Amino acid sequence: MSTKLSLILDYNYATSKITEHESEMSASEFMLTGGDGIYTTMRTVCHGTRLFLFDDHLQRICKSHSVMLSKNGGERQRQLDTEYWRGLLAPLIRRGLHRFGSGSDQDSKITVLVDRHRVAIQFVRLLGPNGPNPSCWVKFVSGRRDHPEAKSLQWVHDREALEQFIVPPINEVVLIEHDSKDGPLRFYEGLSSNFFVTRRVSVGKQPEYLNFQLLSAPLDSVLLGTVMKLVLLICERDGISVRYAPEFDALESWNGAFVSSTSRLVLPVSNVIYGEDNRQHKLDASDPLIMHLLDSVRSMAREKSTEV
Repeated sequence: MSTKLSLILDYNYATSKITEHESEMSASEFMLTGGDGIYTTMRTVCHGTRLFLFDDHLQRICKSHSVMLSKNGGERQRQLDTEYWRGLLAPLIRRGLHRFGSGSDQDSKITVLVDRHRVAIQFVRLLGPNGPNPSCWVKFVSGRRDHPEAKSLQWVHDREALEQFIVPPINEVVLIEHDSKDGPLRFYEGLSSNFFVTRRVSVGKQPEYLNFQLLSAPLDSVLLGTVMKLVLLICERDGISVRYAPEFDALESWNGAFVSSTSRLVLPVSNVIYGEDNRQHKLDASDPLIMHLLDSVRSMAREKSTEV
């Protein structure tokens, strides 16, 4: 088992050569080494034995590839096929996990960078949540993501300046912007996550979480993360109301909020910071709807995963 912070594998298209080396780079530092390509971030579940939502990540690579990298031609067209990426990535990921995680039951975060010449994969151990009921703080900052439909490495460089705001206890920066010159202020997504809000809309329903509604940015305005898609599937399955009306000015009516991502899964938000004077607003980190979604995502880990 590696004792370094991370392991990096490189695959060269032209030569089919694979190189590997241990590194002290964090996942953020690793992504900044990418050029004008695309990326996706996966994770293992079940103590490192299964890949969570692997098929979704393959589809994401194909979609991002078609937006950012593709040209006409047989080779490029072949790279828009999920089975091409499954055949290429599965053995590389299996090799990396064996080298990096052998002898450990910790789960790993797996970041895949793709450009026109190579695939680079980094393996980093995922730290467990702090405490029995983890939550986080987020800070709202003005901004909007270009090309949210693709996971472009350009976004990694664009967001670097905003990452200066992520200092304890802040875990994430969430982007807000007016939808038009005179339109309302709306929330969109985090730098590396999707962002949701809950609000109470009724009383007396059972289970209790059905008394709450989920608020989200419109799906065509943010990157539709793999965990976000799973959250929306759970809502459809369980009859939970979802409204795509991300009015930030309605902050006082929010009951709870959470961020979702590969590494965080569903992480409740306990406090938000906003405005030039860094005003704070407290939210219910044990909101019934958030707890239901968190438990549902965790319980679906094996069902929605692929054996390594």
